[in-house]
Amino acid sequence: MDRILIVGAGEAGRILLSEFIRQDRASSVAGFIDDHPAKQSASYSGKNVLGTRAAIDSVVRDFGITRAVIALPSARTDIVKDTVASLLAADPSIAIEILPPFTRYFESSLSTSLQNIKLTDIIEREEYSLDIGAIESAFRGKRVLVTGAGGSIGSELVRQLSRFSPAQIVCVGRGENSIYQLVRSLQDAGLDREGAHVFRICDVKDEALLSTIFAQYRPQIVFHAAAHKHVPLMEYNEAEAVQNNVGGSRNVLKLSHEYGAEKFVLVSTDKAVNPANIMGATKRVTELLANYYHSSKGLSTAVVRFGNVVGSRGSVIPLFRDQIERGGPVTVTHPEITRFFMTIPEAVLLVLNAASFSAGGETFVLNMGTQYRIDDIARRMIRLYGFEPDRDIRIEYTGLRPGEKLYEEIVYGMEDLAPTANGKIFIMRGKETQDFGVLESFLSKLPLVARMEPSAVRDALHGVVREFVQETVRGADGESRFVR
Repeated sequence: MDRILIVGAGEAGRILLSEFIRQDRASSVAGFIDDHPAKQSASYSGKNVLGTRAAIDSVVRDFGITRAVIALPSARTDIVKDTVASLLAADPSIAIEILPPFTRYFESSLSTSLQNIKLTDIIEREEYSLDIGAIESAFRGKRVLVTGAGGSIGSELVRQLSRFSPAQIVCVGRGENSIYQLVRSLQDAGLDREGAHVFRICDVKDEALLSTIFAQYRPQIVFHAAAHKHVPLMEYNEAEAVQNNVGGSRNVLKLSHEYGAEKFVLVSTDKAVNPANIMGATKRVTELLANYYHSSKGLSTAVVRFGNVVGSRGSVIPLFRDQIERGGPVTVTHPEITRFFMTIPEAVLLVLNAASFSAGGETFVLNMGTQYRIDDIARRMIRLYGFEPDRDIRIEYTGLRPGEKLYEEIVYGMEDLAPTANGKIFIMRGKETQDFGVLESFLSKLPLVARMEPSAVRDALHGVVREFVQETVRGADGESRFVR
């Protein structure tokens, strides 16, 4: 049985203890660590404060601690890092979890927001604020539909939206197992009140089935998160990428318009900027499609663009974790490759905040901070496991994959960003010019895409997204493929 130490006897730590008590796991908790002089020897719900952080070594040893939870949501990054170092020095095998800063807004379910330190401590993220009032005002009492509801972003959208009292959330996803996992996560978080959620298995490419869902539930707000996002895989599946990312998005936009949705929010990606791959090019077309429906159809749309999220399916960090736990090697495509990173809950909460600001037709960009060298992340993760890179765990450079860029961009050179009321959210200044005729011509070809040659699909995309420039390379299967 775990012996748990809670670092932090403040409100977050005490609520966390109450969760353990509610789950009948109080006997697993050894007690608290806290630096506040007035809390030394204090007791909360029968659990004592066992000392300050300076006593971590002896407390871990004397109480046989196997798991530590750092419940310091307002602490500076250096304090958290020092605490992690002290815990690992006391016992390198100890399991460490950390409550990230954003959970202070949702303390009723702190235990469900725990992030494993191996995933989050390697990325330094500044604390940020949210306009909770604006979010609640935007979604309270609304019927909301979320596509891609079983995915990393879509499922978190459902969970976070559930906290803002919408009338109902229609969760649409094509993978039954992913939707089942969403159902379970809502139950575990205590968010599954009767009638609050509807779960529908549906591929966004299936306009007829999707139409019956819109007709039945008449969503007022639509979040479109469904998309193929795996860059190398989409390089070899051009037609499906277009049919799903563009065709599926066109279906959701069309039905949002036809059934009178008040707002449509597109979850986009930094890979849509100067796209070097099929996935990025299709997402750029989808951004243009959202702008088209706003300008020509009067649908109130908002595009929210951001970069990589920590812990998503396909993310490099879970891959590194698995490789380290198998003993290596850890594979990095290029020693200089960099990426933006953000935690999934942080990204989703900012998406909700951006959506609450939208009056229609905007493109919002989340402030992703600095780009991180993937090589540095790999080395930090290896050290968090107690190993030394290139001595205990080898790092292997495998070369850039098809469609992969050395760095990501969140804006085009022509785009100008303006601040919003939230310093982590920017909005594009002005309106970009758009040739609707070119886009409409491309949309007319969607029924033919499945029978088109890969090069013809790419040429069609290039006709809409002129900055999508490619060169021919030889793929692993011997066929010619294109990368930037």
